[in-house]
Amino acid sequence: MAPKSKKLSATAQGATQEQRVVAPKSLPRTVLTGINAEPSQLFTVMVTAMVETTGQVRFGDGTDIDTTITEKDTVALPDGDSVLKYVWAGTKRRGVDRRLIHELRNAHRPEFTACYIGQLCAQCPICWLYGFTGTTAPKGSPAKEQDINAKSRILYATSVSVETLGQFPANRHARNAVDERTQKTGTATSGESGIHREEFIPEGIHFPIYSAAVRVLPWEVGAFAHGLLESLNSNRYTAASRAIGGMKLSTVNEWHGPALIVDVSPDGVFPLAAPKIASSEVDFPHALEALTGAVTPGNVRIAFQAMGFKVEPPASTAQNAAKPEDELIVKEGEAELLRITFESGALTMKQNGILLMTRYWGERARGYLESQRLAFRRYLVDPQTAGFPESVKPYVAAITPKSKTASAGEGSEDETNTEAAG
Repeated sequence: MAPKSKKLSATAQGATQEQRVVAPKSLPRTVLTGINAEPSQLFTVMVTAMVETTGQVRFGDGTDIDTTITEKDTVALPDGDSVLKYVWAGTKRRGVDRRLIHELRNAHRPEFTACYIGQLCAQCPICWLYGFTGTTAPKGSPAKEQDINAKSRILYATSVSVETLGQFPANRHARNAVDERTQKTGTATSGESGIHREEFIPEGIHFPIYSAAVRVLPWEVGAFAHGLLESLNSNRYTAASRAIGGMKLSTVNEWHGPALIVDVSPDGVFPLAAPKIASSEVDFPHALEALTGAVTPGNVRIAFQAMGFKVEPPASTAQNAAKPEDELIVKEGEAELLRITFESGALTMKQNGILLMTRYWGERARGYLESQRLAFRRYLVDPQTAGFPESVKPYVAAITPKSKTASAGEGSEDETNTEAAG
């Protein structure tokens, strides 16, 4: 007599089904990309900076009759009024940076030169950092065939200028193309006879910019740093002709260095938020105070006190009023919560001796970005980087939908796990 089949109760069946749905599939760790690297190797970086135009710059490609215009938008003021400001879309920065990063990648890794904006390969290190979609990947590539995407881990925020168009209107200049043989003048865009003009942002306009590198390896934040620093250095930030343009990091006199703050956290916990400048701010010196005030012991003390914490110096400093305040203890009740240490161009926050966050500013901030940029270059010249496509294959296989990999007639026992992983 055959044994009776065991039936689970409705409760047990529900519990089993629930376990199957939520059970995550184990994903292979990655080494050459941070997409799923060991958590101990990853960190998050927030970059805040103030940059200013030094030459003719235009963002956007809209056309108003005979003039190519720069992007601008209405900004609401606290009193209910509004002003018109210049806009620098985050996508404009990202596109310029990525092209420049591709140039350095191609110089050292020619096997990836077929990857460019418009036809991303989904198989190189930059694609797995800045993102790609299977729909736009080349035919026959793993991303296309297996229908996978990768989100960018470098995030760009759109910026609005500090100054308004009411204070500094846009300039319009003619851009005429001259035929070398006939010497006839045509428009810069169509080659037809006539005059075409372009609208430019005046020199001396300031833009606060914000970026985040989320859960990245050192070389990955270095790739972003290369894009930012070299785009400023080689005047890439403009939608106009490559022969014009110009932006630079503004200078903070009391820092004797650039208006640049870099926050670094090993696990993405930032007890102090990155400084932000209100879009309604129209006074540059006042806007700059949002950066300079973010690094002084007095303002850091005030910030934590406003959160409801007790903040006091160590006993040795408290007993000597003449000693500079280079360390603060943040307490919850009488228990120490954080210890903040200040030094030249940097502060650190630790909890029970474990580093939570480091904030760099001025030249120390630029030095940090430069060190990571060199890590990016070292990564590119490392022979093992050539094996990048093979190194991510196990991860790609793990996130590929089962319908793309299972042959006809296969069971669906692991289907819920696969969907959860994807």
